[in-house]
Formats: sequence, C-alpha cells, structure tokens
Amino acid sequence: MCQFCHQHGEGEKWYLQARHYAEDLLSDLERRRYIKEFIFRIGNGSVSDWENDFRRALNFPAVLRKLTYRYYERECRRDHFGQVVPLEDLDRVLDLANSIVRLPCICRKNTTGTREARYCFGLSMDPEKLLDVREAFLQTFEFGPHDRLFERLSKTAAMDLLRSFEREGLIHTIWTFKTPFIGAIGNCDRADCLAMMAYRYEFHLFFRGEWVGEVEEKVCTGCKACSTACQFGALGYSAARRRAFIDPLRCYGCGTCRAFCDTSAIRLRPRLDHPLARKLW
Repeated sequence: MCQFCHQHGEGEKWYLQARHYAEDLLSDLERRRYIKEFIFRIGNGSVSDWENDFRRALNFPAVLRKLTYRYYERECRRDHFGQVVPLEDLDRVLDLANSIVRLPCICRKNTTGTREARYCFGLSMDPEKLLDVREAFLQTFEFGPHDRLFERLSKTAAMDLLRSFEREGLIHTIWTFKTPFIGAIGNCDRADCLAMMAYRYEFHLFFRGEWVGEVEEKVCTGCKACSTACQFGALGYSAARRRAFIDPLRCYGCGTCRAFCDTSAIRLRPRLDHPLARKLW
C-alpha cells in the first residue's frame, strides 16, 4: 500500500478513514492559513515561471535532480499531496465527507486564466461556512456578489458528474491540506492541471492508485477506442494479437479507460496483487 496507508491508515486505505474528513480539523489555525494562502498562491501564480523552474532542473545532473525532487516531494507530502482514486473508492469517500461543494478549479485558473472550469469538489470544506476560505476564493476568481461561485452537491449528483468527467478523459484524485486532512477531489488532465504538468518533469505530487488496470483479451475487440484515454501513456495496442493492452509499470490505476470501452474488457485489480506493479507508488 502507499506510504500514507501505513502512516495514516493503519495498513488500510488511508483515504477511507472517516477521521481524515472531519470538520474539526479545520479549526486548526495553521491549516486554515495554509488553505487561504494556497488558494491565493496557486490561483494567482504564473505557470510559465513554474515550468521554467522544471526546465532548468532538466539541465542538472540526474542524481542531483532526483535528490532535489525527493526533498521537495517530502515537503509536499506534509502539506499538500494527492492520490489517484477510481470511481469505486470515490463512492465510499463521498459517504465520509460532511459536505460536497463544487468549486472552480484553481489549477485551471492558473494555466488557462478561466474561472469557469468547475472541475473540483471541496470535501468537508464548505466555503459558505468558512468565511475566510470563501473570501480567498472570491478575491482569487474576482466573482461579483451575484455570481454563483459555490454549488452544494448531493452524493448522487457528485457521482454523476464524476462519471461525466471520466467520459472527458479526466482522472480523479484526492488532495490533502496539511496531511492527513483530505479537503478536495480533483479531476485532472495533463494539459491544464499543475500536478499532472509536474508529472511531465518526473516530479511526483500524488501517489499512484491502489489499483492496476488489465485488459481481458477474450473480451477486447481491438477497436482502439480506449487508446487515447490514458493520461499516463499506459495503454497500447498489439498489432499481432489485435488487442489492447495495459503496461502495469505506467498504469496509475485511475480506471478512466473503462469509460471508453464498449465491451467492458478493462478491469482493475489490487496493486498489491500485481507481481510487477505492487511496489510502484
């Protein structure tokens, strides 16, 4: 299991522990300060400056770059880190959250400048109740007093949206704000999400999922409909067998590719049971 499962989950999936969604964690002043500063910093930041830092790092010797990344990744795990989570587990996550609020995406505000990309969900972090967090969102996104900024969701409505995001090819991730408090679900792609862009430079801001995808060859028709679905380049096509396949060393276990398969030929298996992927996080 991932590092957080051992540290915060007592050997079970850490994100299925109710205590990590508890509203009383938000009474911690340091956590509230961090959340407000995070919204301002990411929402108003410059993605070009951020990417330039990574491009400069590519000129470092590989050993030095990895050591530097390891240091900053450890810092991120303390403050703001994520994990890929498939729909099955998100169904259980939403039962644990005290509230579900649809929010404009801070990453996409940074990378695209748009304030209308509402791909994120706040969990147990309702800005209508947390006035300081609400103010941070209002200032960052420059909404007017009559704009609809926050949308409270039922579990059913949230799951319907998550399924629709999968059909767009987005992966689902959960995120901490001062670990182990889990405050958000992100729906990410490599084009606009900062964590996925960091992945491009081999800087890891989230763990792989607790699952690995597999293709059942007897069910697969070789239609290639899934071939463009993977954000991690794990899906391939065998010309000899005329079937799709998944590289377990690249797979992050998001399960999004299943939304593109009309024959249900793709399934998820526990990462810990996979001989090649069991130690990859």
